[in-house]
Amino acid sequence: MDFAILTDEISLNLDEALEEGERLGFRKYELRCIDSYEHRVPNFKSGVEDRLCREIEKKEIEFTALTPGVFKIPLSETEKIRHEMEVIFPRTCEMANRLGAPRVIVFSFMRNGGGDTDEAISLLKEAGQIAQQFDLQLSVENEPGFFCDTGTNTAKLVQSIDADNVGINWDPANAVVAGEAAYPVGYDAIRPYIQNVHIKDAIPIPPDKWENRLIGDGGVNWLGQLRVLINDAPVSHVTLETHVFPVLESTRANVKRLKILMNAIEAQNQTE
Repeated sequence: MDFAILTDEISLNLDEALEEGERLGFRKYELRCIDSYEHRVPNFKSGVEDRLCREIEKKEIEFTALTPGVFKIPLSETEKIRHEMEVIFPRTCEMANRLGAPRVIVFSFMRNGGGDTDEAISLLKEAGQIAQQFDLQLSVENEPGFFCDTGTNTAKLVQSIDADNVGINWDPANAVVAGEAAYPVGYDAIRPYIQNVHIKDAIPIPPDKWENRLIGDGGVNWLGQLRVLINDAPVSHVTLETHVFPVLESTRANVKRLKILMNAIEAQNQTE
């Protein structure tokens, strides 16, 4: 199983992200923000996309997903939803095609802003149909406070959408914060729908907050989760999403921790 990483979990500076990423052993990247957190897919500065295309050829890198952050809003914000659905999301799909990324990651609307699950399903089904026009996967990420929060709820919603190209971007840390035992409970529910996996760790802080932590310092059983991902092979890679500042130092620490986990998993598999 390969490892990918979001470029901005190394650095917002593209040069530094790719240089450090190469040193850390990455050749697969997910795209979110470049230059600043205000310049998120697909709203990069002029020339950035051309540069990314050149890097694909020059450095033999590839992009696994684009994450524009759409649908991270309540259902009551109908005007913004239409803008994201009709402008931001299609532009992201176009960029994904140009960069050779096979999927776009989206969210599932906040629960506390009115509306109901059926409305969220209808809108995500619409997004899935747009993604299908570009021959892309639509990967819905689970997030605390959203209609897709736990693995169990996310699986039910994606099953209701019932579209071959619509699946799940599984984030076990987010499931833990949402109150679920991400592995094995959440994973068992979402396994048939996994398209992408984010690796980070977190701890819930009741009643409604959380802190992101380095791998092994939070509530995710990453030894068990990674082992079953390797053995079940629902995906060919998993994506590091450190989410701890300072990002470069924290990512370096997480890479070391991942290597320790992978060595432990290899030893476990050899003894069975």
